[in-house]
Amino acid sequence: MDYNDLYQFMLDNIQKIVMPEELIKIELSVSRFELAALMLAERHDNITMSALAQGMSVPMSTATGVVDRLVRKKLLKRDRSEEDRRIVTVALTEEGSELLEKVKKHLRLFFDRVKSLLTEEEFETGINLIRKIALGLRQDQTVSGDRPVLSRRAIKIE
Repeated sequence: MDYNDLYQFMLDNIQKIVMPEELIKIELSVSRFELAALMLAERHDNITMSALAQGMSVPMSTATGVVDRLVRKKLLKRDRSEEDRRIVTVALTEEGSELLEKVKKHLRLFFDRVKSLLTEEEFETGINLIRKIALGLRQDQTVSGDRPVLSRRAIKIE
């Protein structure tokens, strides 16, 4: 398969991969960025705004806009750190948790559909390949073998 064929294949199938119909069926009232913010907030309970922006790979101004919308929708709540009042944290509300439970349920249905199309070995191989690609793309890429094209500062989220 050449790059043009791969490009055409991705165009024809991107919607099925990025936004499976199982998620479309629940008529999400949030954007993909908002969904990513909700998922990060769930993973880390009380996440700082800077860690949220880093986890979403967006500037702080974008993360702030996303959080503003989610607070208005009553899916996230803002708070201040007890140790340092300058630090803003966000956490899921009960409504946010309920929405993510719906998302998880529909994603399980999606993965069950994917698994039904493959043997167990093919499914495991596919997951391992996706992991390998994701890890490889996280590493800094270089031009001419010595200059980084993309470099991200890693911030540990606690």
